[in-house]
Amino acid sequence: MYPAWPEAVMRVATFLLFSLMFSGCSLTDSFSPETVNGVKNVSVSQARQDKTQLQATSRIFTEVRNLPALPCCESLPVLFRLTNEDVIIELSSGRSFSKLIRLEPKFSQQNLVLTSLVSQTVFPPQVQLYSEDFLLIDSLTHYRYRHFTIRQPDRLELHIPLSDYLDPVRYLLVYTSEAAMADYTPLLDAEAQYESRIGIDVTPHPWFLAPHAPTGSLILQTAHD
Repeated sequence: MYPAWPEAVMRVATFLLFSLMFSGCSLTDSFSPETVNGVKNVSVSQARQDKTQLQATSRIFTEVRNLPALPCCESLPVLFRLTNEDVIIELSSGRSFSKLIRLEPKFSQQNLVLTSLVSQTVFPPQVQLYSEDFLLIDSLTHYRYRHFTIRQPDRLELHIPLSDYLDPVRYLLVYTSEAAMADYTPLLDAEAQYESRIGIDVTPHPWFLAPHAPTGSLILQTAHD
């Protein structure tokens, strides 16, 4: 278990508790991206502030090879954050706070997973893969939602199958797109999911909409197939 995960779980659990106290009704009765059972979703304004700063800044890179690279790593997993202090890349999909990660050779053909932790907002992860000479090898944009378990919080996961490529991948550009930032991730009710898994005929319902934001906490780790 990683140090940042309990904090993320507690923040979401606290929000759920206050929603129950103020609503006095089922969590699935009434919610929207702006409110949850009538309680203002403060994370919406937080995400909007980061998006506004992203668009207003003038420190923009357009060439990946010019970005400062974060060396990675003696071992995995590693936890890192994307904040409004990070560099900004301008891509065809829009502007994004980003990190360029230079992989150690021992990881360049291992399968990895990039996990974006859901707090009150969540960073929708996308990755571009580059060779040693900054030739674009592939772009990976299809993340998926995973609901929380005893060991892990709600999260978005992006699989990075480096073993599929003939050329070794030496750089990962972690970024997101304007289209992804305009969306939300519905967090599903864990009790209903459990009942569904043990054979009870129920449909899991969302209890919270996590706004997508240009910032967030991420974990890079090896894939366990």
